[in-house]
Amino acid sequence: MSALDYSATYDPETDFDAHFTRATGAAIATWLQPGHRVLELGCATGLMTGMLAGDGRRVLAIERSAEYIDRARARALDGVEVRSGDIDALGDLGERFDHVVLANVLHEVADPHAVLAAASRWVEPGGLVHVSLQNPRSLHRLVAREMGLLEDLAEISARGEAFGTQRMWYADELSAMGTAAGLVERHREDVFLKPLPNAALAELDPTVLEGLARAGRHVPGLAAINLLVFARAR
Repeated sequence: MSALDYSATYDPETDFDAHFTRATGAAIATWLQPGHRVLELGCATGLMTGMLAGDGRRVLAIERSAEYIDRARARALDGVEVRSGDIDALGDLGERFDHVVLANVLHEVADPHAVLAAASRWVEPGGLVHVSLQNPRSLHRLVAREMGLLEDLAEISARGEAFGTQRMWYADELSAMGTAAGLVERHREDVFLKPLPNAALAELDPTVLEGLARAGRHVPGLAAINLLVFARAR
């Protein structure tokens, strides 16, 4: 099953999700060094790409949506090549990278196990693979279950279905998937504490949102986003 192209109905820069993208990008950027080569799979309009670029790094950003590709290229980011491609069927890229970034995309692909296995081939020995996905145990989902709005924490919402979510994975499940792909979990991080639905969060002061973006580290396992950093064995 091919991933949906929802570019006509979803703007990743104006939707509240942009806050999660920036918070995740900031966390990933701390691992990057000047001159590193970065492969970003599913770059959308390039919002996170701009956080990965700079300091002499070369970023290859892959995206399937023609509309998103045009917007990402229009950023004219130094050292960034935006290339059209289907993550499920990229084949041999002809090179390896210091970092492979799979931010909020693994839940949309047809075969996430195969994509992670490919990522382990594309990263240099000793390089890092960064994987982020929504956390089923996010505080707001726990609240929703107590309110009777969710029967199962891993239940896919109507919004998720509209945007191509195939399923939700717990952090330990992501870790096991990485291990099966020949990767070793090196770091796990909780990104953006989300106590309320997006619409309610959007009414909060920006300084509160900035605090929530950083507060996940104080309540492990309850933030909106699970970020796992894997290393390829040397």
